[in-house]
Amino acid sequence: MDALGRRIAQGDLPVGSVISPEQIGAEYEVSRSVVREALRALEILGMIRPRHKAGTTIQPQATWALLNPQVIAWRADGPDADAQLGELMALREAVEPAAVKITAVHGEAALVTGLHQHLDWMREAYGRRNRATFVEADTAFHRTMLEGAANTVFSQLVQTLLATLHARYSDRRQLFTSDTAASLDRHERVIQAIAARDPEAAAAAALTLVRATGVEVLGTTPSPEQ
Repeated sequence: MDALGRRIAQGDLPVGSVISPEQIGAEYEVSRSVVREALRALEILGMIRPRHKAGTTIQPQATWALLNPQVIAWRADGPDADAQLGELMALREAVEPAAVKITAVHGEAALVTGLHQHLDWMREAYGRRNRATFVEADTAFHRTMLEGAANTVFSQLVQTLLATLHARYSDRRQLFTSDTAASLDRHERVIQAIAARDPEAAAAAALTLVRATGVEVLGTTPSPEQ
Protein backbone atom coordinates (compact mmCIF):
# COMPACT_ATOMS: atom_id res chain seq x y z
CA MET A 1 0.00 0.00 0.00
CA ASP A 2 2.78 2.41 0.92
CA ALA A 3 4.67 1.74 -2.29
CA LEU A 4 1.58 2.19 -4.45
CA GLY A 5 0.48 5.28 -2.53
CA ARG A 6 3.86 6.89 -3.10
CA ARG A 7 3.83 6.04 -6.79
CA ILE A 8 0.38 7.59 -7.19
CA ALA A 9 1.34 10.72 -5.23
CA GLN A 10 4.54 11.13 -7.23
CA GLY A 11 2.75 10.74 -10.55
CA ASP A 12 4.41 7.48 -11.53
CA LEU A 13 0.91 6.06 -11.74
CA PRO A 14 -0.92 8.97 -13.42
CA VAL A 15 -4.57 9.91 -13.06
CA GLY A 16 -6.81 7.80 -15.26
CA SER A 17 -4.36 4.96 -15.64
CA VAL A 18 -5.54 1.44 -14.90
CA ILE A 19 -3.69 -0.83 -12.51
CA SER A 20 -3.95 -4.58 -12.60
CA PRO A 21 -4.21 -6.49 -9.30
CA GLU A 22 -2.57 -9.47 -10.97
CA GLN A 23 0.35 -7.34 -12.14
CA ILE A 24 0.75 -5.80 -8.69
CA GLY A 25 0.76 -9.22 -7.08
CA ALA A 26 3.46 -10.40 -9.47
CA GLU A 27 5.55 -7.22 -9.12
CA TYR A 28 5.59 -7.25 -5.32
CA GLU A 29 5.42 -11.03 -4.98
CA VAL A 30 2.40 -11.00 -2.70
CA SER A 31 -0.85 -12.93 -2.62
CA ARG A 32 -4.19 -11.81 -4.02
CA SER A 33 -5.54 -11.20 -0.52
CA VAL A 34 -2.66 -8.83 0.26
CA VAL A 35 -3.24 -6.95 -2.99
CA ARG A 36 -6.97 -6.67 -2.23
CA GLU A 37 -6.28 -5.24 1.23
CA ALA A 38 -3.80 -2.71 -0.15
CA LEU A 39 -6.15 -1.59 -2.90
CA ARG A 40 -9.06 -1.38 -0.49
CA ALA A 41 -7.03 0.92 1.76
CA LEU A 42 -6.13 3.15 -1.19
CA GLU A 43 -9.77 3.18 -2.28
CA ILE A 44 -10.80 4.41 1.18
CA LEU A 45 -8.24 7.21 0.79
CA GLY A 46 -9.90 8.14 -2.50
CA MET A 47 -6.79 7.48 -4.58
CA ILE A 48 -8.19 4.65 -6.71
CA ARG A 49 -11.59 3.44 -7.81
CA PRO A 50 -12.48 -0.05 -8.98
CA ARG A 51 -15.05 -0.15 -11.77
CA HIS A 52 -16.75 -3.17 -13.21
CA LYS A 53 -15.17 -4.08 -16.54
CA ALA A 54 -13.12 -0.87 -16.50
CA GLY A 55 -10.54 -2.01 -13.96
CA THR A 56 -9.02 -0.11 -11.06
CA THR A 57 -8.25 3.47 -12.08
CA ILE A 58 -6.15 6.19 -10.46
CA GLN A 59 -8.38 9.05 -9.28
CA PRO A 60 -7.74 12.82 -9.50
CA GLN A 61 -6.19 14.48 -6.48
CA ALA A 62 -9.44 16.26 -5.62
CA THR A 63 -10.91 12.94 -4.45
CA TRP A 64 -8.00 12.02 -2.18
CA ALA A 65 -8.17 12.22 1.61
CA LEU A 66 -5.75 15.15 1.59
CA LEU A 67 -5.86 15.63 5.37
CA ASN A 68 -4.89 12.02 6.04
CA PRO A 69 -1.38 11.91 7.56
CA GLN A 70 -0.36 9.04 5.26
CA VAL A 71 -1.42 10.94 2.14
CA ILE A 72 0.38 14.05 3.41
CA ALA A 73 3.57 12.01 3.85
CA TRP A 74 3.32 10.57 0.35
CA ARG A 75 2.72 13.98 -1.23
CA ALA A 76 5.62 15.49 0.76
CA ASP A 77 8.00 13.56 -1.50
CA GLY A 78 6.08 14.23 -4.69
CA PRO A 79 6.11 16.92 -7.38
CA ASP A 80 3.50 19.05 -5.62
CA ALA A 81 5.27 19.01 -2.25
CA ASP A 82 5.62 22.80 -2.12
CA ALA A 83 2.00 23.37 -3.08
CA GLN A 84 0.86 20.96 -0.41
CA LEU A 85 3.04 22.56 2.24
CA GLY A 86 1.68 25.99 1.35
CA GLU A 87 -1.89 24.72 1.68
CA LEU A 88 -1.15 23.01 4.98
CA MET A 89 0.57 26.11 6.33
CA ALA A 90 -2.66 27.99 5.60
CA LEU A 91 -4.52 25.36 7.63
CA ARG A 92 -2.07 25.79 10.49
CA GLU A 93 -2.57 29.56 10.37
CA ALA A 94 -6.29 29.02 10.83
CA VAL A 95 -6.23 26.30 13.47
CA GLU A 96 -3.18 26.72 15.70
CA PRO A 97 -3.85 30.28 16.92
CA ALA A 98 -7.46 29.34 17.72
CA ALA A 99 -6.36 26.22 19.59
CA VAL A 100 -3.64 28.05 21.52
CA LYS A 101 -6.11 30.76 22.47
CA ILE A 102 -8.19 28.12 24.23
CA THR A 103 -5.10 26.50 25.72
CA ALA A 104 -4.11 29.81 27.32
CA VAL A 105 -7.44 29.93 29.11
CA HIS A 106 -7.77 26.31 30.18
CA GLY A 107 -4.23 24.92 30.12
CA GLU A 108 -2.89 23.40 33.31
CA ALA A 109 0.42 24.43 34.91
CA ALA A 110 1.83 21.03 33.99
CA LEU A 111 1.24 21.86 30.33
CA VAL A 112 3.52 24.91 30.54
CA THR A 113 6.17 22.79 32.23
CA GLY A 114 5.89 20.24 29.43
CA LEU A 115 6.23 22.90 26.75
CA HIS A 116 9.36 24.25 28.43
CA GLN A 117 10.83 20.75 28.52
CA HIS A 118 10.14 20.22 24.83
CA LEU A 119 11.67 23.60 23.97
CA ASP A 120 14.77 22.86 26.05
CA TRP A 121 15.03 19.58 24.15
CA MET A 122 14.77 21.48 20.85
CA ARG A 123 17.48 23.93 21.88
CA GLU A 124 19.79 21.10 22.88
CA ALA A 125 19.17 19.27 19.59
CA TYR A 126 19.81 22.48 17.65
CA GLY A 127 23.08 22.99 19.49
CA ARG A 128 24.18 19.52 18.46
CA ARG A 129 22.54 19.83 15.00
CA ASN A 130 20.72 16.59 15.74
CA ARG A 131 17.99 16.42 13.11
CA ALA A 132 16.03 13.43 14.42
CA THR A 133 15.90 14.69 18.00
CA PHE A 134 14.93 18.21 16.92
CA VAL A 135 12.01 16.92 14.85
CA GLU A 136 10.85 14.68 17.69
CA ALA A 137 11.02 17.54 20.20
CA ASP A 138 9.22 19.99 17.92
CA THR A 139 6.50 17.43 17.25
CA ALA A 140 6.07 16.90 21.00
CA PHE A 141 5.89 20.67 21.55
CA HIS A 142 3.11 21.19 19.02
CA ARG A 143 1.21 18.09 20.12
CA THR A 144 1.21 19.33 23.72
CA MET A 145 0.24 22.83 22.64
CA LEU A 146 -2.69 21.64 20.50
CA GLU A 147 -3.96 18.97 22.88
CA GLY A 148 -3.91 21.54 25.67
CA ALA A 149 -7.05 23.07 24.16
CA ALA A 150 -8.94 19.89 25.11
CA ASN A 151 -11.22 20.54 22.14
CA THR A 152 -12.65 17.42 20.52
CA VAL A 153 -12.94 19.07 17.10
CA PHE A 154 -9.35 20.31 17.14
CA SER A 155 -8.21 16.92 18.39
CA GLN A 156 -9.41 15.46 15.09
CA LEU A 157 -6.85 17.66 13.32
CA VAL A 158 -3.87 17.04 15.59
CA GLN A 159 -2.46 14.19 13.51
CA THR A 160 -2.95 16.22 10.33
CA LEU A 161 -1.13 19.22 11.78
CA LEU A 162 1.69 17.04 13.08
CA ALA A 163 1.98 15.47 9.62
CA THR A 164 2.40 19.02 8.34
CA LEU A 165 5.44 19.41 10.57
CA HIS A 166 6.96 16.26 9.14
CA ALA A 167 6.21 17.45 5.61
CA ARG A 168 8.15 20.60 6.48
CA TYR A 169 10.97 18.42 7.81
CA SER A 170 11.18 16.25 4.71
CA ASP A 171 14.70 15.14 3.82
CA ARG A 172 14.48 17.26 0.69
CA ARG A 173 14.37 20.42 2.81
CA GLN A 174 17.08 22.06 4.87
CA LEU A 175 16.27 21.67 8.55
CA PHE A 176 18.56 24.11 10.35
CA THR A 177 18.68 27.59 8.81
CA SER A 178 19.74 31.08 9.79
CA ASP A 179 16.24 31.52 11.25
CA THR A 180 16.24 28.49 13.55
CA ALA A 181 17.49 30.36 16.63
CA ALA A 182 14.83 33.04 16.15
CA SER A 183 12.22 30.33 15.68
CA LEU A 184 13.11 28.87 19.06
CA ASP A 185 12.58 32.31 20.60
CA ARG A 186 9.16 32.48 18.92
CA HIS A 187 8.30 29.14 20.53
CA GLU A 188 9.33 30.69 23.86
CA ARG A 189 6.92 33.59 23.36
CA VAL A 190 4.06 31.16 22.82
CA ILE A 191 4.86 29.51 26.14
CA GLN A 192 5.09 32.87 27.93
CA ALA A 193 1.66 33.92 26.67
CA ILE A 194 0.09 30.60 27.71
CA ALA A 195 1.74 30.84 31.13
CA ALA A 196 0.38 34.38 31.53
CA ARG A 197 -3.08 33.10 30.56
CA ASP A 198 -3.26 35.75 27.88
CA PRO A 199 -5.30 34.21 25.04
CA GLU A 200 -4.88 37.11 22.61
CA ALA A 201 -1.11 37.21 23.06
CA ALA A 202 -0.95 33.41 22.75
CA ALA A 203 -2.91 33.44 19.50
CA ALA A 204 -0.75 36.24 18.10
CA ALA A 205 2.46 34.44 19.08
CA ALA A 206 1.25 31.19 17.50
CA LEU A 207 0.27 32.99 14.29
CA THR A 208 3.65 34.70 14.09
CA LEU A 209 5.36 31.34 14.62
CA VAL A 210 3.45 29.67 11.80
CA ARG A 211 3.85 32.56 9.37
CA ALA A 212 7.56 32.83 10.06
CA THR A 213 7.88 29.14 9.22
CA GLY A 214 6.20 29.83 5.87
CA VAL A 215 8.72 32.58 5.20
CA GLU A 216 11.62 30.34 6.18
CA VAL A 217 10.56 27.29 4.21
CA LEU A 218 8.56 28.59 1.26
CA GLY A 219 9.84 32.13 0.92
CA THR A 220 6.36 33.61 1.37
CA THR A 221 6.08 37.33 2.05
CA PRO A 222 6.28 38.04 5.80
CA SER A 223 3.40 39.78 7.50
CA PRO A 224 3.93 43.27 8.99
CA GLU A 225 3.88 41.95 12.55
CA GLN A 226 6.88 39.73 11.80
